[in-house]
Amino acid sequence: MTRLICTATFCLLAAATASAQPSEQPVPWANKFFLPDIAQNPRQDSPPVIVKDFGTVPHGTLCVHRFTVTNIYDVPVQVTDIRRSCGCLEAYPPMKVLQPNEAADFVVTMDSARFKGDNATTIYVTFRGVLDQTEFQNTAVLRIQANSRTDVQLSPGRVHFGTIAQGARVAPQAVTVEYSGRQRDWKIVGVIPPAGPIDVEVKQVGSGFLGSKYQVSVALKPDAPAGPVAEVIGLRTNDPTAPIVQVNVTGTVQAPVTLSTDAARFGKVTVGQTGTLRVIVRGTNGTAFVVQPVAEDADGVSVETFPAASPTQIVTVKFKPNKPGVVRKDVRLQTSLGGGVTATIRVEGEGEGEPEMP
Repeated sequence: MTRLICTATFCLLAAATASAQPSEQPVPWANKFFLPDIAQNPRQDSPPVIVKDFGTVPHGTLCVHRFTVTNIYDVPVQVTDIRRSCGCLEAYPPMKVLQPNEAADFVVTMDSARFKGDNATTIYVTFRGVLDQTEFQNTAVLRIQANSRTDVQLSPGRVHFGTIAQGARVAPQAVTVEYSGRQRDWKIVGVIPPAGPIDVEVKQVGSGFLGSKYQVSVALKPDAPAGPVAEVIGLRTNDPTAPIVQVNVTGTVQAPVTLSTDAARFGKVTVGQTGTLRVIVRGTNGTAFVVQPVAEDADGVSVETFPAASPTQIVTVKFKPNKPGVVRKDVRLQTSLGGGVTATIRVEGEGEGEPEMP
């Protein structure tokens, strides 16, 4: 609990300082949620504003960025309010309460079709936590900026695959890049090899006095891992003033099974006693399946399952420590679905007290 208490004290002191010196604004401690490196050193100072610069993008681009927010404090926190300074911005915060040390995606989009030229806008994100019936609240400040280049048009504003089943083969998606500037020989001359599970093909579909037009086709690889797809394609051009055109690729690859929670957190459990938590395992295609039981291991972790097949299963995770100490481990659940489909639960707990004498 100490870290949040210290932070709250800092905020009170900062507020007092700000009231004594109105020209100075305290740095929001909530900014630290958006800085992954600070999770390892919570006492490190954070900048007064978290900045995401998309750089120069074609007009019409839907810019997408996934921040990772990490709860570095010792009490649960949740996003309770979002304010935007521009209608071109949208924010998609994690809907759940973040437990201590838990991380989640915070997605921000900026629609460059809503402005021309340089634009810098702000999102205010309010976090709330409660400690000993005392509420702590603070607002992080994010500046999102981009330069919407009107001589290059992107239509549609991104490649979006939507939600697809893991391993499924889906049709490629395409966007059109059209140049209408003063450079007569403007060309896309290459593609920066993407790091993610996508293949890219560029084809010129038009040229003339009014400019050049290209079609960019993007295919998702069948072995793409489950989870969000958030890639940026870099198209190399012969324009020395803006040599790279960026295209965002988004979507979600859905695993064959999903869990109601990917972490079973027991807290402190007395040695010899048993803590239990239930986790719902759902198949995403409606196929009935079973989950194999997991026998108790040396750390006292086990999983009980039901033998009857169903598209939804409830498994009981148990933690029965036989000695004091912290336990953190991944437990793999084996299903009967084809292809050896598995799911993983992170188990965390701490045994306290003395082991029973034989």
